[in-house]
Amino acid sequence: MRLGLVTWNPLAKLAVASGLYPAPMLLGYWGMMSSRVLMAAVELGVFDTLAARTMSAEEVARDIGCDTVGTEALLNALNGFGYLKRRGGLYRNGRAVRRWLQSDARFPLTGAFGLFRVLWDELDDVEDRLRSARERDFHADRNDHFWQRYQTGLAQFARLGSAEIVRKIRLDDEPKRLLDVGGGHATYSARFCRRYPSLCAEVIDLPGAVKIGRDLVSETGLQDRITFREGDLLAEPWGEGHDVVLLFNVIHIFTPHQVVELFAKAKRALKPGGTFVVLDSAHTGRNGNIDSAGGANELLFWVINNTRAYPEEDVARWMRDAAFTNVRGRHLTVVPQAALTTGRA
Repeated sequence: MRLGLVTWNPLAKLAVASGLYPAPMLLGYWGMMSSRVLMAAVELGVFDTLAARTMSAEEVARDIGCDTVGTEALLNALNGFGYLKRRGGLYRNGRAVRRWLQSDARFPLTGAFGLFRVLWDELDDVEDRLRSARERDFHADRNDHFWQRYQTGLAQFARLGSAEIVRKIRLDDEPKRLLDVGGGHATYSARFCRRYPSLCAEVIDLPGAVKIGRDLVSETGLQDRITFREGDLLAEPWGEGHDVVLLFNVIHIFTPHQVVELFAKAKRALKPGGTFVVLDSAHTGRNGNIDSAGGANELLFWVINNTRAYPEEDVARWMRDAAFTNVRGRHLTVVPQAALTTGRA
């Protein structure tokens, strides 16, 4: 996946293809503006306001409690980026908004923009962080507001790919115990529990994540089958005899040495023949070009934690070194920027 310029003007298409357009400047500016406009619209409730009917800028401004002229500017920006339709001074949500960004959408992604705002703030001083290379812990000393935004956003991303993941991961008949390490929002645990009625899950994560996870699980009706334990993933014992261990979107916050430790703990936590599943950023490796998702995630993880997005070949090697067999890597169709690696204990 790569970001690019799209135009419907034949002359502009030719200019883009020939490299005459200043693509870095245009993508940098319009990409930044598109992201920030969407964050503002979601936080202010613009899309939900327009969900019921077509409205004028004045009506939207009154409903969201904002200045009329400023609201009209925001609505026009959303129209320019294709998220709203405008006709006769009235605005309505476009198809993508109705599908993804209204609260009543089948798969609403509004919570993801709270996560984006957290990461936007983290990237504000990327130059200083690159210069200083100070050690940092992204999850340390965070308040409830952070955990709410962070875990809700992660949960919404998880819902996109969870059904496909459960289809791809074939467990033995009637599995009993699942350990979800670092899976605070418990979205993946919930999906596995729905697929396998015999299964119960335990989630280990930091206290702030667990607090949000309990609230999210209470909405699913699975609180009698999904339990939580607060603890540090490296220090906390994982137990043993589990049918499956999940390590989803976790390894990128640890050093390679620590990842090796985590994989060894997973091996000890599984019963013979149990399934170990790692999900993390897709990363094609050190040779040749890398796509936008792999490159951007590598920088993001370094900025927030001094760690990296790890090449898929390294993840598979670490899994084999931990004595897992039948190690296999796969990509997801719904969430192509994620890579899935599985092994048997």
